[in-house]
Amino acid sequence: MRISGPDSRAVLSRVFTGRIEPRRVSCGRVIDENGETVDTCTAVFYAAPSSYTGEDMAEIFVHGSYAVAARLMELIENTGLAGRAEPGEFTKRAYLNGKLDLAQAEAVMDVISSSAERSRRAAAAQLEGRLSAVIRALYERAKLLCAQLANAMDDDTGEAELDIGAFACAIRDLGAETNRLAEEGMRSRILREGARVAIIGSPNVGKSSLLNALIMRERSIVTAIPGTTRDTVEENASIEGIPVVFVDTAGIREAEDEVEKIGVERARRESREADLVLWLADGTRALNDEDEAIFRSVEGKNMIAVITKADLETVIAPDEEGRFLDHAAAAVSSLTGEGLGALKKAIAAALLPGDGASDALVTNARHVSALIRASEHLSEAEDSIRIPDAAYYELRSAMDCLASILGVDDPTEELVDSIFANFCMGK
Repeated sequence: MRISGPDSRAVLSRVFTGRIEPRRVSCGRVIDENGETVDTCTAVFYAAPSSYTGEDMAEIFVHGSYAVAARLMELIENTGLAGRAEPGEFTKRAYLNGKLDLAQAEAVMDVISSSAERSRRAAAAQLEGRLSAVIRALYERAKLLCAQLANAMDDDTGEAELDIGAFACAIRDLGAETNRLAEEGMRSRILREGARVAIIGSPNVGKSSLLNALIMRERSIVTAIPGTTRDTVEENASIEGIPVVFVDTAGIREAEDEVEKIGVERARRESREADLVLWLADGTRALNDEDEAIFRSVEGKNMIAVITKADLETVIAPDEEGRFLDHAAAAVSSLTGEGLGALKKAIAAALLPGDGASDALVTNARHVSALIRASEHLSEAEDSIRIPDAAYYELRSAMDCLASILGVDDPTEELVDSIFANFCMGK
């Protein structure tokens, strides 16, 4: 149980029998109003400002019983000195007391909700303040440019006259760095949100078998009967540390059955909306018109060509007739596991190309949006450099966008409340 605020020590002394010393773990008992034992426990008191929230704070560690926790909460409320916290209230207090900036506060929830290793690493880097340091440096540069331009505008002596060329170059450099971060964020958003990977192909090419092999359990029904999968089947997985939602789809063909038609249409929609498409072809037979039509329908997408049933005698190779030269290709066997490791690496590379996002700093959609807007304002500032008032407005707007990421310069109460409303209780 966590308590924060100026009365934390007083509350702790009423419900806990142990000795209370700052930053020392004490053993004792939780007692009720009559001095009867509710549970044995340990407790820690933190004196402000050396606590998570920056306020006096106490934590009581009881045994994992709902009845004990509920009774302790009741006893704390009965003191009249504390009430139930709102979702995210402890982290909100940490932000308001200057222990964290907004970007770090959001990273707390990202660490908690991370579902894959690279997501966790990115969130941990943000919580440590690496993103904040980069954004703050950009913010300070924008602030300096604003001050220089304002000084030149207010100067009647000519002593503060700007070198227009050098000033425009400084704006351009700042805009380029801001835009680079925004583009990184657009690529790396899947570390926070996860990626949708659609598995498509004609009936009986091994889509369901591949899904089961990738997630290492039987999730989709596998039979020799074409059209067994009639609806999409979704399953979460971590591929090379990246959170992924695999979508097994119905075999795409001209169907007469109404139910199968719906499944085929959903498969087509998934292939259009997915972050990555795995196009499957049966390696034991030559490609037919159906395979070719499906391939052409997704040719402009982020795609990997997967040749299945590699454990059998194959008549098709990943580079047959150069058909797959513009796409990554892999040969796999869902039965033996042959090629699955290489396919997973290809999936990770397709989702996070280049250096990937091993050191990704920007993964939050709110931050990406603010960086895009800041970049646009900086571009406008450069274009209007010979109209000082207009250039100043654009520079100030860019500075405000960067400030909104950190929560400096008096962010709106609506923005702050909307961020912490998404937190879970107790954080």
